[in-house]
Amino acid sequence: MAENWQLFWQNYRKIDPQSEDDLFFQVGKTSNQKPIPQVTFQKIIFDIVTNLDLKKGDTLLEMCCGNGLFTYELINFVKSINAFDFTESLIESANKFKSHNNITYAIGDANDDFESIFDVKLPIFTKYLMNDATAYFTPEQLNDLIKRIQKKSTTFSLYLTNIPNDSKKWNFYNTIERKENYENSLKKGDVFLGGMGRWWKIEEFEELALQNDLEVQFIDTNDELNYRVNVLFKKNI
Repeated sequence: MAENWQLFWQNYRKIDPQSEDDLFFQVGKTSNQKPIPQVTFQKIIFDIVTNLDLKKGDTLLEMCCGNGLFTYELINFVKSINAFDFTESLIESANKFKSHNNITYAIGDANDDFESIFDVKLPIFTKYLMNDATAYFTPEQLNDLIKRIQKKSTTFSLYLTNIPNDSKKWNFYNTIERKENYENSLKKGDVFLGGMGRWWKIEEFEELALQNDLEVQFIDTNDELNYRVNVLFKKNI
């Protein structure tokens, strides 16, 4: 499945960014073919900073970081960030437009061991972020990811954002045409669902928390159609 999504993103909105606006377009952060409003962008940053409780002493690992659009904004709140994505063109854009002395970008897959992704010695991370990407994972893959995090950090917070919420999917598929497209995609076994990815059940996150002895919290995204959810996992000694 990871290979399928890697191919999807390699062919998604293939552009050579020349400006800040192009970065929004490159990762699909647009509305009516324009970058999302700055007030919306800053609300997303505020949500991450607040719910992940980022502090100046924190070391953050950002998985599936895209072109660094959000990564760069977060460096003001933490000590350092290691960020990776499996799409080479996105990491090229991150290094070109969103570089910082305390950010290290790399090409890598969240299904792989973190140490194998970076050429530098990794710190003990206190915070982990996967922004806008959980829909590309199965429960089994996410469980494996959590177990690898627990080997790296005994105390941590993991924030997963913008996850399609299965219990509210009909808020999104709210027209006859959308419902038909969704049902046809399911019949074909299409894992992409037009780029939406997997619809997650709240119970699946609760089960992952139980299996890994984690606290879990569900946070409303306040999106227009109310069909997504953010999930915060915490591990305290």
